[in-house]
Amino acid sequence: MKHKTQLANIHRFLVQILIIFLSVVFLLNGCTALQEAQKRKEKRLLEKRNVNNLMLSPSDATIDVDPNPSKGNPHGISDHYTLTFMEDLLATDAFDEIPERETFALSALGYMESLYDALYDIFGFKPEHKIHVKLHDIYQGTRLAATTTTITGRRFYRGGYIKTIRGIEMDFPKAMYDSPGTRVHELTHAFTNIYYLPTWFSEGIAVLMQSEYARGGAHPKFDNLERNLRLDLDGINLLESWGGHTDLQATPLSTWRYSYAYTVVSELRKRFGNDYYIKVFELMEEDQLHIKLEGDMPTSMVVYYLSKAAGEDLVPFFRNLQFRVSKLDKTDILNFIEQSKPAPQRRN
Repeated sequence: MKHKTQLANIHRFLVQILIIFLSVVFLLNGCTALQEAQKRKEKRLLEKRNVNNLMLSPSDATIDVDPNPSKGNPHGISDHYTLTFMEDLLATDAFDEIPERETFALSALGYMESLYDALYDIFGFKPEHKIHVKLHDIYQGTRLAATTTTITGRRFYRGGYIKTIRGIEMDFPKAMYDSPGTRVHELTHAFTNIYYLPTWFSEGIAVLMQSEYARGGAHPKFDNLERNLRLDLDGINLLESWGGHTDLQATPLSTWRYSYAYTVVSELRKRFGNDYYIKVFELMEEDQLHIKLEGDMPTSMVVYYLSKAAGEDLVPFFRNLQFRVSKLDKTDILNFIEQSKPAPQRRN
């Protein structure tokens, strides 16, 4: 009898061990499944901001089209855009009939709304104003250039004046609008111009988006920044004197500037990760110092944010490329803003 009791106890003990073992296995499997599900979720979220995944989804934006509007009104309006066909485009065979204009406007605004949503997913911010898109046959004498213009103003706020955005206009020759990469390039300007960036950085980001997100790059990347450096007569990198679209015709210098600016911003993204510029713009948005500047953001101020997002001092990197930059902290920037304020006008 005693022997049978011992066997029963041993049996119960083994059953308990087995139950504990199976419970641990199920628990571990459950944890693993949860971890894998979490990883899949994170991957899906990251894909929205992944350099290889500019995924466009159908937009649910409201689109209203008037193929024959009264003078001064657009041919189409959506949540984030107006679309106007200019007179020279209306004179072409492809736009001289109402059904053609209606079909194109619906398609164009639907696509641009989807693109807007995709860039918003990537950047995490968006312009406050509608973007006014104007399509031309020929724009400023060429079919090979498009521009985005951010109209700014100033208003009094808390004892001082700050810059404000009053409107955003995008001008495309139809031939340039037909390029998805060009649309991404110009829409990137519409998003990032709100930070009053220096031209070299603004264009570098736009070409990065055009080339590595939309896969529509028109500007090759240099394989070496030092070997392809170009300087002005004072020994300063020629990117720093880039004033924007002073001439819409391509020149050897403007071609170099686009490629070199793209190479600089691409190199930094390669070093610090695909979400690097998201962090940069988040820092700018958090500080809101750009709206207090008299003009565009100086390169040294851009480098301040680039360094902060990278977690390391990037002044040596830019000085090696012959940028004229200083190492700043926030106090330096605030002092610069204070010194740059216009003197108050005296009232008689």
